[in-house]
This record gives sequence, C-alpha cells and structure tokens, in this order.
Amino acid sequence: MAQTSLLQGKRFYCREWVFHKIQHCLQEKTSNLSAPGTAEPLNPVSGAGKGSSWGVLLVGGPGSGKTALCTELLWPSSVHGVHRGLHQHCLGFHFSRAEDSDTLCVSGFVRGLVSQIRRSGLVPEYEEKVREPAVQSALQPGECERNPAETFKRCVLLPLLGCKAPSQALFVLVDSVDEGCLTGDRDQRSANIAELLAAHHELFPPWLLLVCSARRQNKHITKLFTGFRKISLDDLRKAYIVKDVQQYILHRLDQEEALRQHLTKETAEMLNQLHIKSSGCFLYLERVLDGVVENFIMLREIRDIPGTLNGLYLWLCQRLFVRKQFAKVQPILNVILAACRPLTVRELYHAVWTKNMTLTMEDFQKKMDILSKLLIDGLGSTKILFHYSFAEWLLDVKHCTQKYLCNAAEGHRMMAMSYTCRAKQLKPLEVQEFAFHLINSNLQIEPFNLALWMVWNGTPAKDSLSTSIPKEQEVLQLLVKAGAHVSNEDDHASCILQQALEREDSIRTLLDNGASVNQTDSSGRTLLANAAYSGNLDVVNLLISRRADMELADNHGQTALTLAARQGHTKVVNCLIGCDANINHTDHDGWTALRSAAWGGHSEVVSALLYAGAKVDCADADSRTALRAAAWGGHEDIVLNLLQHGAEVNKADNEGRTALIAAAYMGHREIVEHLLDHGAEVNHEDVDGRTALSVAALCVPASKATAQS
Repeated sequence: MAQTSLLQGKRFYCREWVFHKIQHCLQEKTSNLSAPGTAEPLNPVSGAGKGSSWGVLLVGGPGSGKTALCTELLWPSSVHGVHRGLHQHCLGFHFSRAEDSDTLCVSGFVRGLVSQIRRSGLVPEYEEKVREPAVQSALQPGECERNPAETFKRCVLLPLLGCKAPSQALFVLVDSVDEGCLTGDRDQRSANIAELLAAHHELFPPWLLLVCSARRQNKHITKLFTGFRKISLDDLRKAYIVKDVQQYILHRLDQEEALRQHLTKETAEMLNQLHIKSSGCFLYLERVLDGVVENFIMLREIRDIPGTLNGLYLWLCQRLFVRKQFAKVQPILNVILAACRPLTVRELYHAVWTKNMTLTMEDFQKKMDILSKLLIDGLGSTKILFHYSFAEWLLDVKHCTQKYLCNAAEGHRMMAMSYTCRAKQLKPLEVQEFAFHLINSNLQIEPFNLALWMVWNGTPAKDSLSTSIPKEQEVLQLLVKAGAHVSNEDDHASCILQQALEREDSIRTLLDNGASVNQTDSSGRTLLANAAYSGNLDVVNLLISRRADMELADNHGQTALTLAARQGHTKVVNCLIGCDANINHTDHDGWTALRSAAWGGHSEVVSALLYAGAKVDCADADSRTALRAAAWGGHEDIVLNLLQHGAEVNKADNEGRTALIAAAYMGHREIVEHLLDHGAEVNHEDVDGRTALSVAALCVPASKATAQS
C-alpha cells in the first residue's frame, strides 16, 4: 500500500474551500450518529445515510492538483487553515501511482489499510477484532490475493461495523482511485481498487467517510461512485476556483524573490494571460512559473505558449531539445514508459546499454542531465517523469507529433534484454518482470519460443511463483511454460490456480502441467467452486470435462452449485444441473441453492432450480425458507414463482415469523397482497406476539436487511 506521497513537504497554496467542504461532510456524519455505536439508518434507494452522501469524490483534469490537495490534507504544510486538524481524523490512506504497479495491487491495498487502522488507535476495539483467527487467516498473502474483496469485508468492514463508533466521524482517503482501471485482465471479483470500494462502500460504518480523487473525464469512475458528493477542482464557472488560480500566482510572487525580479510593468500583463491560459490547471501554472524562476522561460514568452497542457508539453520539448537531442534521450524515455515500477539510474543505464553497448555511464549521465527538467526523484533513489500526464502525452501521436512520439514496446525490449543479461541471478519478482517485458515487447515470436528464451538463458523460473502471483494471465502462462513449479500441497500454489480462473487457456495450461483438478484453497473451495462463483462457464465446462468433483464442499459447506446460485450465474447453474449436481444440498447454515438464489433476488436461477425439481420448502438452521427470504428482500417475481410451485405460505421461522410478517415489516405492499391472495394467515403472531399489521408500522434499517433474511 502506498503510504506516502511524493509531494509530501511541498509548499501548498489555496483550496481552503475544499477543506471546508470535507470538514462539513465529516461534521454531517458526526451529527447523524444518534449515539455512540448506533448504526445510522441507510436509505436503500439513494444508497446514502440520512442527510449525507456515501463519500466525497474530488474530480479534476490532469494537473488540477488532486494529489497535492490529498497530500496537504494528510501532511499540512500551511500554518493556518481549517485543514490543519483534519489529518487527525484519518483512519487510513492510499496513493495510487500509475508508474508503480505495486500501488495498484488490490490485495496490497487491503493489507495496508488493515495495518494503518491498527496503528492509528482511532478505533481501539479494532485491534482486538483483527486478532481473531478467522481474520488473520483471511489476511494471509495467498488468501488475500485470491479474493481481496472477501478479505476487505472480513478484515476491514465487518470488524469496523462491530466496533463502537468514535465520538467524531473519521475518513479514509484514496488518491487517484481511477488509476489501474484499464490495466488488463484481472480477477473480476476485485478488478481494481476503485471497483472494490464501489462494490462495498455501502458497508462502510456510518461514521466513516470515504474520500477519493479521480480525473473528471473518467465517466466509469463517476458512475461507480454515484451518490458521492462530487467536488470539482477546475470548474471555472465557480468564482472560488478562479480565485484559487489568481491566489496561487500572487502567493508565489509574494514568497519567491527569484520570481518577483522578473516582474515589470510590461510583464505584469503576461501573468494575467497565464491565469487565463491555465484553465484552472495548477500543473500548467507550476511548470511555467518554475521555468521563469530557473530563467528557462521569460515572462514575455507566455504569450507564445499554447493554452492547453498538451500544447505546453509540446512547447517545452521544442525548447528543451534542439537539433537531434531528443533522439539521444528517447531510449531512456522508452524504458521509463515501459517499466512496471520506478527504476534507479543504474537500472535505467543497464537497460539503455543493451541497445547501445558503447554507451558509458558518463555519457548516459549527460543524457540524464538533458532530461533533468522532465524527471523528478522517486522513492528509493529512482527517477520518474514529473507527471503521469506527460507520460501519456509521449505516447499520443495526436498531441506530441511524430517528432516526440515514444515507443513503450521498445522500452519493454530493452528491459527484457537487460534481464536476459543477468537471467541466472534474477529473484522471483524479477523473473515475473522479465516475463512481463517479453510479453509486451511486440516481438513476432510464438509464446513457446518466449518460454525457450527464458530457459536457454538459465532463468530460475521454477520458483518464480513462490512469493507472489503475476496479475497478467499471459505472464502466468509464460512462467508455467518456462518451468514455474505449482505444488498441489501448497496453499499459495492454490491461489495461483484460482487467479488463473479468468482464462480457460490458463487453467488448461496449469492442469496440463500437473495441477490437481480437485485442488482446494485455504477456504476449502475447489477450482470448480471458484469458477462457478465467478460465473466462468468456459472454465466450469473444462473442469467438468476433467472430472472435477461437483459435490466437494468448502469450509462453509457450499458446493459449486450453491455458490453459483448465490451469485446469480444462471448459465453455470444450468450447466451444473445438467451434469446432475445435487440441487438440494444444504450448507452448514442449512441454505440450499434455491434458498441462496431467492435471497439474492436471482429470478432466472430460481426458475431453473424449480424446473429441475428443487424442494421448495427446504428451511435453513433458523427455519427460514426461500419464500421467507424472497418476501423479506422484496423480490416479487420470485415470491410469485415460489407460491405457484406450492411454497407453504404460512411456514414460520424459529421466531415465529412468516413470509407475510417479513414482507409487512419491510414495507413490500405488493408482496403482502400476493401472500394474502395465496392464503397467508393475517392474524398470525410471532414469538413476541406481533402480527403483520403491528410490524407494518415499524421500520428496519436497510443495513440490517440482508443479515436477517
């Protein structure tokens, strides 16, 4: 988890209004807590607590200052301002960086958040809850990587929900939540950090505010976080945003003598032009004013600089690289663009050297000096581009033109050759990176030849899966072809198999290399069970053709069919039914596939199970039937279907509550009418003496609905 920001310690200006809005959201959540430890009633329609939003989404274009603002929120550099005390209410944070794939890892995010919450001391009870064996087992690297979404619920959300609410609302901050949303083929249950949070933010405690930042143009993110309070940082229709731009320029003039000395009557108007041309982009302002301070740009030249960030980048490159200088530094940029993590100067040199073996370190350093205005120091003595939007620009011929267009594939080839030169000494993670760069080099070579490439160079591929799992399925397949060892007795190896479930060819490769078809993970789930849970019909068919046992149950007693039914995967359910799976199997809680599907509101699955002859009145350990679950959940079509198949309308659970009482309690009028039409006893009393009429006047917190169904 990225527990620091590269902008930490950098001077920050303006944006006080944003901090006021965040403070107001926290105060709003605090005021909505009727008493410490009391859950806030949630609105199931809007998906927000009464009078408040789920969270805050900071939006703006590239360079609008999102990361800078998040950094200032956590590590205030200003002496004054409301935000100086806000960091005390931060329960955890994460900074996603596109140039560092580790910061985009979902399992790493989850484990890092757990660690931060424990260290914060803001929720004292959490430490005790997270020590429980069930929580600790979910935090194991293999289990967390196999299903980070489940780990997030079991190790973060559920423990927090069970803790006493603090006296004041807290917040979790995730910067650049949109990074990594389109980075390839990953586990659909936890594709990226954004989708993880979007799928579970309704389970956040009512005293916890989720604050995220993302690019304004990313409509996918905006849709994911519907119900969040959106704060735009570069909407120039707002007077306070225009004022921010003006104040940024004035603050820098006030505090930097090197900038003031360029100011004259003739050049003052240029600052007004700069204000207009920036269009609210603080990165634009910063690059130009920094150039003025360094005597690289003259104030009068502002009139010649294009009024967009892309135009500024083109103008800067034209200024920086004279004659054929860019061609000399282009290989370095190609390597930086291809790297899946920030590289040190020596790593950069060795990669570029593979393209030009006459290159000395002295000559390489001169090239790095030419790039000095475009590079900044990363963590661990690494070098990275000053902003990710510039990396995007270098790969976009529309904006950078052919003259400055870079080639990431060439960078991958240089990185692959760098690893080739020292193949025998590579560590497991480096072997994975080697495979990653080979895959992305655009070499016209068959995959088996890439595997031979690794083998012939003595790459220690056998243990390459011993410490972590590659995110890209093509990388996993290449490593297996190159000899990566998969042990059937190793839980971690099991997780590797589960990660391969997204691709039929991946799982086929692993099975062909000796993996057991009935291999189970730490939760007892087989490959078939996990494929069914994911809804991957192709893999389900493959595993069944390899004689996978359909009736093997996990640690909770769930089989492939009950898992598929619970998730609503109709095609998988039909496939398993067609292969004679036991449709009336009950898990440890007494849930059948029909009960699970009815609870989840999966109409097509319910129909398929009923058509196949599923027992309609099977009850769980609490004597709750599928009809009871559907009535509680408001699934009208399922209720009708069950009634038409002879469901016992007056069957009561252990608390004496019938489907009618459940529907009345939840306010589902149409379902109440259907139940009455089918003979429901209107005056039936539960163990507390309450009838459907008496509970109809009551309300139930939506957050408890699924727990009681």
